[in-house]
Amino acid sequence: MTTRTHLLPVAAMLGLIGGSLGVIAGVVQAAAGVHIPEWSGSKADPLALGALTVVLSGLSLFCATRLRGPRSLSSAGRVAVSVGMLVTGGLCFSTVGALWYLPGALLLAATALVLGSGHARETGQVFADNWLRGLLAALGGFELLMAVSAGEPAIVAVGVVGGLALLVAPWTPAVRLRVVLLLIGTLPFAALTWWSLVSPLLAVVAFVLGLVTLGRPRRHLSPQSTATG
Repeated sequence: MTTRTHLLPVAAMLGLIGGSLGVIAGVVQAAAGVHIPEWSGSKADPLALGALTVVLSGLSLFCATRLRGPRSLSSAGRVAVSVGMLVTGGLCFSTVGALWYLPGALLLAATALVLGSGHARETGQVFADNWLRGLLAALGGFELLMAVSAGEPAIVAVGVVGGLALLVAPWTPAVRLRVVLLLIGTLPFAALTWWSLVSPLLAVVAFVLGLVTLGRPRRHLSPQSTATG
């Protein structure tokens, strides 16, 4: 069996273009979103949403650069890169409206190419081994969306930091650092928005999932599979 590694340079190009256009879309949203509601989704807080779009687009750019490295990625590496671009590609349809149509489509296409470049069986096994971590990261994405609509700048800042912490926590190998990120991602924002009920519930679910993932170390693929990936 051979991997379709010739797809990765194309995926990298699409990811770099999509991420770059995403940064531009975020800057436009932050600077002029209120003046172009038909393009920016008529958002109540275009500045915060634009800034979040820039941050997430930066994540997708980082993922795309990983595809251009001198060393080939393992199946686990491909999944990590694809999840990073998928999170950005999906979430930002909610942050900048029509401005995201092109960069979002490019990032989703890049995600499909990355996943299609490896063995379906190995890719499926990586997802099966790490689905709880993916769910925890998705909750981090929801916290980001909740944060940018919170209104008060201090609460927005705390929520954005917390959401990013939940996005990173499940993939951090150091257990102590993962616990710290988990606490940052759940307690402060829930405490500041306790009256909403939704954010405390999200915090409880995320904390429980985080504790479960602490007891489930990431499984590594065999040397043969990583060598071919």
